[in-house]
Amino acid sequence: MYKFPGILPEHSAPEVWRLQQFLLQEAESLLGRIEQDKKVYQPTFSENTTSGPCIINSVNFDGAWAKLSHNSKGYWPCALYELAHETIHLLNPVAGYTNFLEEGVAVAFSVDMSSKYTQHPMSPSDKFYSRAHELVQKLPDGIYESAKKIRERCGSLGNASVDALAELFPELDAKIIEELCSECNFT
Repeated sequence: MYKFPGILPEHSAPEVWRLQQFLLQEAESLLGRIEQDKKVYQPTFSENTTSGPCIINSVNFDGAWAKLSHNSKGYWPCALYELAHETIHLLNPVAGYTNFLEEGVAVAFSVDMSSKYTQHPMSPSDKFYSRAHELVQKLPDGIYESAKKIRERCGSLGNASVDALAELFPELDAKIIEELCSECNFT
């Protein structure tokens, strides 16, 4: 279990930063290093009660940070779950939507970290996240080993191409590969 402090996340920026560093270290151990010319900044919380978590790129695109939902402000297991998901996106931050592959790995990582480090494991309810998670479970070398190979080959999960995945995983169904490489647009 992760040792959470006795104060709420919204009142504990240093502890939220410590959690971010912990999750980044966990992600890098599974998937490889963060993009070297990018910085990870202090996570923030949304004031909007209907906004979900996301990453925000800095104005000059030298890095990004996780903007967590309003719900995470008062509940550490939710903060860990959301921050774990966004940490995968912080490895190679982009503006806009990414593909089902990156979203699926982010979902898997957040589910796994939530299960391993909290007493209140969480999982996605969104149909796009559920489909992305389902797709990455079909990767032949396991989610994280496959994702690490893809990052080594393509530079990032979001840059994965149909040709690259077909070459890396010739046994993977072509329709699955195409869907993994397609944009995961929630609108």
